[in-house]
Amino acid sequence: MGLLNHDDDYVSPFDDGLPSYIDPSQRADYLSEIVETKHQMHEAAEQRAKEWAATSRKPAKAQSSQTSGRQQKPSQQRAQSHRQQNRQRNTQTQHPSPSGHGSNRRPNPVVARQNVAKPRKKHHAFFWMIIVFAVLWGLADPILNTANNWLGSIVHSSSSSAHTATGKNSGNTSDDDYANGTDSSNSTDDGSYQTVEKTSDVLDVSGKPQGVLTIASAKSGPNDFTGQPTVIVTFNWTNTSKKALTFDTLTHPEVYQNGLQLGEITFSKSTEVSGYSYESAQTEVKPGSEFNTTLAFTLRDKSSPIYVQSDRSTWYRESPMIVSAFTPNGDVGDGPWTQVNTSTLAPVPQATESDRKNMKTLGKTEYDQFSYALAGAQRGPADAMDNPSAIVSIDWINDTGNNASLSYFGDVSVTQNGVKLDNAYYLTNPEGFVDNGHILNSQPGVKATVQYAVELRDETSPITVTFTPYDNGKPESKTFQLE
Repeated sequence: MGLLNHDDDYVSPFDDGLPSYIDPSQRADYLSEIVETKHQMHEAAEQRAKEWAATSRKPAKAQSSQTSGRQQKPSQQRAQSHRQQNRQRNTQTQHPSPSGHGSNRRPNPVVARQNVAKPRKKHHAFFWMIIVFAVLWGLADPILNTANNWLGSIVHSSSSSAHTATGKNSGNTSDDDYANGTDSSNSTDDGSYQTVEKTSDVLDVSGKPQGVLTIASAKSGPNDFTGQPTVIVTFNWTNTSKKALTFDTLTHPEVYQNGLQLGEITFSKSTEVSGYSYESAQTEVKPGSEFNTTLAFTLRDKSSPIYVQSDRSTWYRESPMIVSAFTPNGDVGDGPWTQVNTSTLAPVPQATESDRKNMKTLGKTEYDQFSYALAGAQRGPADAMDNPSAIVSIDWINDTGNNASLSYFGDVSVTQNGVKLDNAYYLTNPEGFVDNGHILNSQPGVKATVQYAVELRDETSPITVTFTPYDNGKPESKTFQLE
């Protein structure tokens, strides 16, 4: 407490402005003086607050002129002089300057904060924003859906049934046209969804060219990690854009067999596969450069031809769909497949009335209609962790006008004794089982069977399969006793 005084700018940690010693006989007077000083400070603060409030309501120039011309009464002058003396004394005793010398007293921070203009509080603004957004989205969603359906109807009506990714063309194509990678019969009047054999430009969403793509060749590959046969397709492409591109940013090809999409796989770096590069889809290609990308797919059978399309199926696209087909040359290991025109392929088998007999149909338009049935469940082999398993089957038909997967329409869950079962994974797939079949597309009108492998919690209790549509209908459940 105030043990040291300095004439320079040094500030002692004990230099708090209080007297170093107080005589006990004068303690009462000292404390009384402190109380009186605080009371005077409070009055002064209130007076300043009133003055600041008055200043904020009047222009600074007018206030200055009024103050200078105002005559104060003698009693007011004495009171003001008394308050100024108290403020000077308080400044020296209660709020010493950092340098130890007297200076102008700072405004009371509490009063200053109280008199600072506060912004108006926005009560519940966040919740109102959520409500407004929800209302706007509720209005926008049907408008967007209507626009999408309108565009889709235009595209669908302008494209013949041969152009809806069914694996065949409507026109006759000469061998010379096919050898040159052109097929003018596949073009539509507006060019919105044309298919072109073998070679064509790839455009972005704005219609600007990104590359020239050729579906070059196909060959048999080694079995995948589950023991299933594979096919390797080679895509030759040239980057015609102004920036480096990878094949994954250029396009996303799909391969079909008997109207059902094949799952893409990636052979590891340690697996040596002739004519295959596991990183070719992610390799950056400079503008003007040419490159070969190889992709591998798991076959559903070894004898059926494959139908290759350059990108995912969409209702509307700027870029033409490049298509081609290949037929196997028997079971000859890694032998090449023969490239043929898609018009030579047999029509994809369509679902019959008998197939639809026990199915439930949901949806009302060509954009959302499908049929399905909870077909059954059977015991499966022990999974990779040696746990007992079951395989659930769902039959379904894509009744839309475009390629689609079952996962597009709804969700499937399997429970046992009220507990959801985990997925099962096999080291070697059972015959006919297709991994992730629920996310693989089916072409329009094709009957498909999607299977789900699950780990059983016990081997005696029945299991319940539930399908929950996303847009139409209520969840449907069916219980199966495993045999």
